[in-house]
Amino acid sequence: MSPPPSDDVNKPLPRKSRQDALAWAKQYTSTMAHYAGVAIGHQFGPLENFTDCVGKHDEVADDGRYKLTYTVYAKLPRDQHIAAARKLRTALEEHGVEITDFTERPEKPEVIMYARHPHEKFFVVADTVKPPDTLRLEVSTPCFLPPGAKQQQF
Repeated sequence: MSPPPSDDVNKPLPRKSRQDALAWAKQYTSTMAHYAGVAIGHQFGPLENFTDCVGKHDEVADDGRYKLTYTVYAKLPRDQHIAAARKLRTALEEHGVEITDFTERPEKPEVIMYARHPHEKFFVVADTVKPPDTLRLEVSTPCFLPPGAKQQQF
């Protein structure tokens, strides 16, 4: 059983450069695609979005801390989305990722999956999006502090 999450807003943040976070996200989404049995490289993306970390009480530091959301897309017939997401779900669970929501809508057909890694604190999304026959795979990092930056205290 893991310890309860810390409410200490000044708890030391994990450190990673933006370049290293992006390399990790690219590798992770590539691995997700492999497990799902899809090829990424759709007409859209990949998309990388670095944002400021926002605290529980809407505090924003000026020490360089950031989060990254990295998104890739696969062209896949809609009737194969659910099967691909099921394969991905199985692989993620085998690697300690908790599936927080898995919704299948066979009548459409479409799938929505949200997951998180309880220790590394990253999030995963796999879902059916527009245009037709598009499966999105996305990973979002926890808040990272760049190496060498002094962590601001609140």
